[in-house]
Amino acid sequence: MKLNELVIKDLIKSQIKTPADLAFFKRKVSKKYKIPCPNNIELLKVYHKLVKNKRIKKSEKLEDLLRTRPIRSLSGIVNISVLTKPYPCPGKCLYCPTEKGIPKSYVSGEPAVERAKRLNYNPYLQVKKRIEMLENEGHPTDKIELRIVGGTWSYYPKDYQSWFITSCFAACNTELRRTIRRTTLKDLEKTQKLNEKAKHRIVGLSIETRPDFINVEEIKWLRKLGITMVELGVQSIYDDVLKLNLRGH
Repeated sequence: MKLNELVIKDLIKSQIKTPADLAFFKRKVSKKYKIPCPNNIELLKVYHKLVKNKRIKKSEKLEDLLRTRPIRSLSGIVNISVLTKPYPCPGKCLYCPTEKGIPKSYVSGEPAVERAKRLNYNPYLQVKKRIEMLENEGHPTDKIELRIVGGTWSYYPKDYQSWFITSCFAACNTELRRTIRRTTLKDLEKTQKLNEKAKHRIVGLSIETRPDFINVEEIKWLRKLGITMVELGVQSIYDDVLKLNLRGH
């Protein structure tokens, strides 16, 4: 029997009920087997493998205990943020951070930014990687709220927008391709339709844009893309402050 399997079976026999009990157990097995103190993600991986191979029975209590940052999926929906590529912004706001190779208003160091940089801002790979990470942490990924962040969404070319969203849906549909070429709205509609019965369903889709880009025509376009929420950058409700900050509206 492999060492990891022994640890999991010891864990099941211990019938621990609290995070404090779990921490004590990990220290105990670390000393018993002379191994580094195992983390929750490592234990979850072994647990899921044993359940899949029918070596042990599924335990929801154990899954809840090992789940990393349980609040992330407390509602049953997980949030996934995906960054658009660096692109010029029409705004000249004084307070907006600008860093080379990163979409305006974002900076290095943020988890979503670092992940996007490593994956060359490929939306398909960003979604795939994030789903994988959430599953490894023990979170359900059947319902996803997708947040598209980065520069001013409405300023990006429309063909890029439809390609970007199609790629995100394709990743959730577990389609076996690393990237997608140019797409049309019909391609997007087809991919969205497939997602209705996919393993990972996108139940919410949001974008970020400026208030002065929102009009009736833009709203109709966003609806075609399947956007369910728009995050507007309203830094101040006072015109004199907006003028001083060069907000542009």
